[in-house]
Amino acid sequence: MGWTAAVPGQMSERFIAYARSCARPVVDLGCAYGVAAIPAGAIAVDLEISHLTALPPGLDRVVGRFPELAFRAGSLGAVHASNVLHFLTGDELEEGVRRMGEWLAPGGKVFVQASTPFQRPFAGFVPEFARRVAAGEDWPGWVAETREITDYRRLHQYPASIHLLDETVLRRLFAGWEVEYCGYYRRHGLPASLYFDGRESVGLVAGRR
Repeated sequence: MGWTAAVPGQMSERFIAYARSCARPVVDLGCAYGVAAIPAGAIAVDLEISHLTALPPGLDRVVGRFPELAFRAGSLGAVHASNVLHFLTGDELEEGVRRMGEWLAPGGKVFVQASTPFQRPFAGFVPEFARRVAAGEDWPGWVAETREITDYRRLHQYPASIHLLDETVLRRLFAGWEVEYCGYYRRHGLPASLYFDGRESVGLVAGRR
């Protein structure tokens, strides 16, 4: 589905710190090679079996695609979704947030990081994104064919379709949650070829009421 950083991003760092003092199980969705799952001691979830088999012993593993997963209602203390949500359609995003809310115990938290339109390969899409926002579209960052908005030299590392998210959409998705943080930043480990204006990633930390 692309590439993974060798160091945790800012939301992953928050997840790891929270997980280490969390009494309930925590889950890392789309864990790749465990940059967050290993230090957090999380249940590792990924589409790719080879990623899971490469993880050290002692971690629980689940093969599957979010949001098509099943965890017991109220059983989790935290859910981490770093660079996962931008693979989903609008309907899948809404379903995913609903499911995370079901899985979490009261007071449990989600830690989200996603790509935004404000990355250098997508610079040409930013005016269209702004037009969609001004028009009040629900999912202004949904791109059915990624190749149509960029000729980035590493396009093969991107999904065929991509959902570039922004702070407004994230806040709407998590309306009704206790949002501790939602904002833009340049995440740790981001290749310099993606630098744009400091808003390359958007993150959210929110608690279930």
